Amino acid sequence: MVYCGLCHRKMQGQRSNGEAYYRCRYAQEYALANKIDHLRNVYLRELDVVTDLDAALAGAFVPDRISDTVAMMAAAQDPDPVEEEPIRQARARLADCDARLTKYRAALDAGADPVVVTGWISEVQGCSAGRRSRC
Repeated sequence: MVYCGLCHRKMQGQRSNGEAYYRCRYAQEYALANKIDHLRNVYLRELDVVTDLDAALAGAFVPDRISDTVAMMAAAQDPDPVEEEPIRQARARLADCDARLTKYRAALDAGADPVVVTGWISEVQGCSAGRRSRC
């Protein structure tokens, strides 16, 4: 992931004549409107940064630094991302629907009236599709 130093947007990775490079294309109208001195196209050859990047990585993983490097990488991860409320609610609704369907299948297997059970199943399918706000 390479970001442009002028506009801080992610640069697009591409290949040309077998060489990898990154490009940031920025329309002049946006540059003027945002008061950024930005060329229309900014190119960065991968070969220009790979040697320095390799040296930095090699230094981070030398035997006496590897434990610290791994600890920093682990600390930088977000192990439990906060789930947005609508997603949490949808997951809970689907879990409830699955539990109800399991119960209805058991009732059908136990000899309940198939027409009644079919109505129950249709209701749950409507809930899981989000057609009803409360089921």
